[in-house]
Amino acid sequence: MAETLHCYRHPKRETRVSCAACGRPICTECMRQTAVGIKCPEDAQLPRGARAGVMKPKQILRTLLAGAGIALVGIPIVSIILGLPFQLLISAAAGYGAGTLINRTGGRNGGPLAITVSVVATAIPFLAWLAPDALAGDFSTFGFLAAVLAAVAAGLANRRS
Repeated sequence: MAETLHCYRHPKRETRVSCAACGRPICTECMRQTAVGIKCPEDAQLPRGARAGVMKPKQILRTLLAGAGIALVGIPIVSIILGLPFQLLISAAAGYGAGTLINRTGGRNGGPLAITVSVVATAIPFLAWLAPDALAGDFSTFGFLAAVLAAVAAGLANRRS
């Protein structure tokens, strides 16, 4: 069964409704009907274009935590990807998936912070894997190209807001 949600403005009120823009739970008194769905009072006041890139503190924290998770989990994944055929295509797909995960975790607002976190978090595992060889003089152009494609795809995934 689903977790019981409580209105963020009225913590004692249970609800099954959440804001279409930020995802916070809202009660029937707080919800505002808009052309694109039910929103919290703060998000209902802003036009759709003004919401893109505007992140609340919790969304910023979730974005940063998701980025850190992608960077840590990505290191063993990159070691597998760089040993596979079609590694450029797989790297781009993995980067796009990482960017999408960070975008959704952060509330789908995109913006410069989410794009930067996605690009950096996706590039770190590749750099961690490729840096020792590069420092030893064995620079892998193919591996570097895979890292660039993954990072660009991660950034593009966040631009879909």
